[in-house]
Amino acid sequence: MAWPEISIEDFPPERDDEPTSLRQDILDELTDHFVCAFNRELLKNSDERLAQERVIKQFGDPVKIARQLWFDAMKERIMSQRIMTGISAVMAVCCIAVVGIAWILMRDSQLVNRQMLDQLAVIADRPQADSTVVKSLQSTNEAIVRELRILAESQRPLQPLNGMGMSEMMGTVGGGVGGGFGMAAKPAEPSNINQQILKQLEQLNQKQGDQESTASEGMNRISFQLVQDNKDKKPAVGFTGNLTKSGNQTDSFTLEAVTNKSGKLDFGKLPWGKYYLNLKAPWGESFVRWQLTVIPGRDYSQTIMCPSAAPEEVPVQFQVNWSKTLKTKGWFLLCDFRQTRSGGGGIFSYFFNSTRKVGDDYWMTDQNQPLKPRGVYLVDSDNQVSLCPLTEDGRFEDIDPDSVLEKPTVNMLEGEYNLPVVYLIPNKDLKQLSLLNSANSYKVIKKNRVGTYSYKPHNVSQRAGNFGGGGFFGGQEIPTTAILVPFKRDITPSDSADFFNTVLRNENANGIQLPKLLKYSAKKDQLNLWEIKLSD
Repeated sequence: MAWPEISIEDFPPERDDEPTSLRQDILDELTDHFVCAFNRELLKNSDERLAQERVIKQFGDPVKIARQLWFDAMKERIMSQRIMTGISAVMAVCCIAVVGIAWILMRDSQLVNRQMLDQLAVIADRPQADSTVVKSLQSTNEAIVRELRILAESQRPLQPLNGMGMSEMMGTVGGGVGGGFGMAAKPAEPSNINQQILKQLEQLNQKQGDQESTASEGMNRISFQLVQDNKDKKPAVGFTGNLTKSGNQTDSFTLEAVTNKSGKLDFGKLPWGKYYLNLKAPWGESFVRWQLTVIPGRDYSQTIMCPSAAPEEVPVQFQVNWSKTLKTKGWFLLCDFRQTRSGGGGIFSYFFNSTRKVGDDYWMTDQNQPLKPRGVYLVDSDNQVSLCPLTEDGRFEDIDPDSVLEKPTVNMLEGEYNLPVVYLIPNKDLKQLSLLNSANSYKVIKKNRVGTYSYKPHNVSQRAGNFGGGGFFGGQEIPTTAILVPFKRDITPSDSADFFNTVLRNENANGIQLPKLLKYSAKKDQLNLWEIKLSD
């Protein structure tokens, strides 16, 4: 095993919620850091053992550092899981308590019903009061039924009356008017009974109104006005919006809405908090607005500028300042505009996106075409361009140089493009282009850095154009464009290009990383001339 001797087995047991590529990314970055430090020590002293001891003395045990980096990355997930476990336990205790209270209330209700039955038996033994009681019961039932119908038509469930359910209340009224309303077991006047029932219902209505007011407290209307980016500022119709509330699993949710004829995207009244909005145009272009903060007691409304139509294809021309030697030998420049995403276990995939600015926002177009992958272009020594053939999963294929169909321009959708990786390939080596798929890393030279470092064109954190970037050491470092020469055997310093001379001075180097990221734009009504200056 190469030094430092660290592997996946040195980490804590794997967790289900752990990102699949986390361990490998830590190993790659940690190994690169230690190897760079080791190379610096070797420049001071050629003794490898002494150099390793100095590196370990300076930074510490690499296995402990790897475990600590893993814990730092997973700390939030571990704490969230523990908090959720505690909340689950509390909820379980609360559920048990609620069941116990419900059982006690049911038992008390049964006791009250038995007492009412006893009072009804006493009333039945009084013949002189029969007619009065019957009339009273009939009047009471009619009043309750009328009020209950009114309550049933409202959008609130009926609350218990004096601690009893509807069926118990109806049974009580149907059988007697004793203890259920706090009255003595004797004939009562219908007017008094009706007044008490109406009073109870008024209190119930007041309670329902208070509950409705409490439930609506903290709810705010969230809406967006979408307009087209043109002179008329017409409403953007048919755009789909997904509004997601940020938070934990119990607090987070997502709602979907579509703009109406007036371009309004209304999500109704929602709880205050932090949200993010994902918009999608009818033709597939998308845009995300992060950190939408809704404060209590204030509705949220915002106007968003949207594209008026789908991006169109425009011609693009490449211009490379080839040296005379390179033009004579017939070299190709392979420009890879794609980004990568990691699937874990060292597996990665390509995707090709472009963006265009609308107002102050950037809308993204997904250009992934599995049956005909795009995003990689071949430029020959005469600046003729062609689409590079790829497999369905985006891997490079061996190419017959005579079969390359070259044109002065290539059509690309309107938008902004980043160029993360450029390969310099001799004409005859196009026949072994598939070897690039198995090349895990290259040794490249970088400005303001001693020696070479390992550059992985498939690594998400190193490949320019991806979101994020940076590593575990040295803070957030913005990736830049890398120019790689995977087949160096026919290159000599006499090729008189500063780039080649720089690479050839270090026999282990296969490329150089530029000080900035190459960015280009494709627009209508302009000459889209994309320059690549190798000598610079």
